[in-house]
Amino acid sequence: MSIKEDTLTGAPETVDEHEEMIQILDELISEGLRKFTGDGRIRDNKKEKVRIQYMKRTEQAIRAKRQVVKDKQLQQMGRALEALQEENDLDLNLSN
Repeated sequence: MSIKEDTLTGAPETVDEHEEMIQILDELISEGLRKFTGDGRIRDNKKEKVRIQYMKRTEQAIRAKRQVVKDKQLQQMGRALEALQEENDLDLNLSN
């Protein structure tokens, strides 16, 4: 995963990368909600399109966060399963 000032690319591979991506998405969500509903709300009817774009981007950030959290949990479950396999020398070949 690569995190630059203005872009995120790739998929997180470590717990720290997952946490960092979740933190960034939380910041995006907070800012989007602030712009949409809070003190930073765009109130000019002429700028309604901008307000709608903030709403869409916030929604995208929420969906992305859900996916990152899901991926993180699946990765943790996979590691736990691998540890159990090694510990008990289990063969859990699921491709029958």
